[in-house]
This record gives sequence, structure tokens and C-alpha cells, in this order.
Amino acid sequence: MLRFATVGVTSTLLLGTLTAVPAFADGTAAVTIAAPASVDPEHPTATITGKVTNADGTPAAGAAVELSAPAGEGTVTAGTTDADGNYTATLAPNGTSDSVVVSANVPSLSLHSDPVTVQIVRGQTDTVMTADKSTLDEGQPVTLNGAVTYKGTAVPGGKAVLGQTPDANCTGAPIPAQTLTVGADGRFSTTVKPSCGGTFYVDTTPAGLFKGGRVTLGHTAVRYAGRLAFSTTMDAYGQVTAWTNLYSPSGGGQVYNRKVVLEYSSNGTTGWKTMKTFSPWNTGYKTSLRVYYSGYWRSRFLGDTTYAPSVSPVRKLWRWSTKMSKLSASKTSVRKNSYVTVSGTLSRWYVSKGGYGAFGGQTVRIIFRFKGKKTWYHVKWVKTDKKGHFSAKVRAYGDGYFAAVFGGTSDTWAAGTPNDRYVNTYAIPAPGNLGGPAPVMNVLPWRGE
Repeated sequence: MLRFATVGVTSTLLLGTLTAVPAFADGTAAVTIAAPASVDPEHPTATITGKVTNADGTPAAGAAVELSAPAGEGTVTAGTTDADGNYTATLAPNGTSDSVVVSANVPSLSLHSDPVTVQIVRGQTDTVMTADKSTLDEGQPVTLNGAVTYKGTAVPGGKAVLGQTPDANCTGAPIPAQTLTVGADGRFSTTVKPSCGGTFYVDTTPAGLFKGGRVTLGHTAVRYAGRLAFSTTMDAYGQVTAWTNLYSPSGGGQVYNRKVVLEYSSNGTTGWKTMKTFSPWNTGYKTSLRVYYSGYWRSRFLGDTTYAPSVSPVRKLWRWSTKMSKLSASKTSVRKNSYVTVSGTLSRWYVSKGGYGAFGGQTVRIIFRFKGKKTWYHVKWVKTDKKGHFSAKVRAYGDGYFAAVFGGTSDTWAAGTPNDRYVNTYAIPAPGNLGGPAPVMNVLPWRGE
């Protein structure tokens, strides 16, 4: 979108003003000077004229006339009088001041004229500015191009100060003002990375006999960048719980009620798959699901019209496989409330071995359920020996099934015996408090996939 500055119209008034009148009777030599009242871009030089007379009133022919003006405000040329004592010189103001005071000097006659002032009538320039993008995300570059002209002709040199007026709801910093030099072709250009939407503007100060002004570009929309904090855990039973938080420093801080998803990858680089959408939780988002594999996780915000897409750091959740042998029982038919010995082995995967090996020193739970029932009961804890073997003498409270489960460690999966070992009981009942099972624990044996 373009914004244009208006062009001013100037006029030039040429007035010759004599500052001194030649003297005849009193025997005094004199020098006069006359100049136009002003210069402008279309008439950039002033023709200086005047006359030098001798003390007897006759024209001073062939006298060298020097013009003087304040240093740095322009250039002047010297002149030489003709047979009639007249001289002509030029003044070319450079526009560093709004007027130039000039006077004439005749060194040979030690003459100095009164000064005359030439005003600078500046021409109003046109400035245009464009952006190569009208919508972008925070941190992305946008190139701003502009040109300064006067009545269709490039105005070289001078400065262009570019800045931004940010949107009111932006808490980030606007781009710092940049002072650019206008090139020989009248153009200027820069690339910025705004953190906020808003309007860009440029204030021009052209070189020479010109004046500039402010030009404002149409609104540029910037989607705020967000940052996703992310943490996740996975227990030995495959329960993944993830928390994430979307924060935008430039967009007001905490970001609520957006669609944020949980993603999984087996290698942490490719093949990311959406597993679940987060739900609002406290000041952030939370979700959970059950899986049976190790891998890499992250959260991802899909983006909308206000906030740009963002991805959290990747978190690794890794556990090594464990497995249990079939559970054996010393007897499959015993008197009710009598004892039976159940046994098995626990092993785990070792990277160093490239396979499974004994998992010693681990705690295994023996559980039991009655025939025809679904509830499992805790029976006994037992530890594996250095060969991963475990054995437990347990009471058979009735017809039912024994099994063993391992709860896993910080870096291994839980496991369970692949079978439920059935034991038949006979005779009734045992005396006293030996007639009932242990307290209900509702422990489900692991059946890892």
C-alpha cells in the first residue's frame, strides 16, 4: 500500500536592490550590489550585479570584484567590471540555510558593499514508500523501499528517517528508528524484522533546495511469536502426561484458549504424528494418554490470525523392555488355605548385550484372583536373585489364578507373566482369620504388547 506526500508549488520573485549609490562630488569611490529576492529548485542560482565607481565618479573599469557569503552555505563566483564599471557574478546556495547573505568587495579600491539577502524558497518533494509484505510473522524480514522526487525527477542525497508506530496491544518494542541516506537515484531501502504490527513511517530531509515531510505506509500485520514451554512424563505402564504453556512476549504474555497438540516421533526428527489435543489446565494446557513404546515428544501450536505457529523443545521418553517367564506352581491342586510355591524369572534388554539378560535385585508382586472373578488381590512381594529368578510360598485361598507383575524402574517398562497359573483347591474351610484373602489391591497384571 502506498502513501504519498503532496507537492508544494513555489514561485520566484526577482528583485534587484542597490545597496549603495555612487558618489561624485565628495570624491568617494563606491560599489553597489543587487541580487534577486530568492532562489528555488527551478531557479537554483542567483545572478549578482552591481557597479564600481572611482572617487571622481567615473566607472572603475577592469576592477576585480569578489563576492563573499557565509562558509558552507553555497558557492559564489567573482566578477570583473566592464568599461562602464558594471560587473556580474553568480551565487549558488546549497540549501543548508534558509537564506544567504552576500556582499561585494573590491580589494583594489578597498571597497565593501552593504550586504543583500537571498531567500531560499524550497520545493516540496514527493516521497513514496512500499513494503514487500503486508502480512508477516514476528521475526520475519520485511523490506521497505522508498523514493524522493520533485515534479517527477529524483532528488538525490539527504536523509530518510524510518520508524514504526506499533499497534496499541503490542507489548514488544517497535523497530528502532533508522537514518538512511538517499541515493543518487533518489531511492532508499532497508530491511527490518518487526515484533509488532503497526504502521511504518518515513521523515525525509532532502538535500539542496527542497523540503520533505512524513509519509506513512498502510498497516502491516505481524503475527506475534509464541514460546511453548513443554514437560512430559511416562510411567512404566505407558501413561504419558504432558504439560505445555504458550507465552508471547510481544503479544501480551500468557496465551489462552488456543489449539495446541501433542506430537510423537520415533526418532525425534521426522515422522511427527499428532497424538492428542491439549486441554486448558491452570495457566496452561495438559493432556494424557497411554502408549506402549519409547520415543520423542513435543507440543505444537498450529497458529492463527494473531499468533504465529510455534513448536516446543523435544523431550525424550525412553524405557527399556522387560519380560517375565511363564509362572510355575509347585502344585496345581492343594487343600484350600494350604501353600503352594510359585516361581519365574525376570529379564530386561541390555544394549551392551544386544539382547535380554537376567534382571536381578528387583521387586516382583505375586497376585491372585478367584475363579470366575475379575478382581486381583495382592498376595506377596518377592525379590529376584542375580539370575533374575524369583520364588514365593503363597497361600491358596480357593480355586483361582496366580500371576506375577513387575512395576518397572525409572528406565524400564513394567511386565507381567504371560500366563495366569491356575490352582485348584479342595476341602473347607480353614480356621480363624486364615479363611479369607489379603486386602483388595485391584492390581491388574501387566500384559505388555
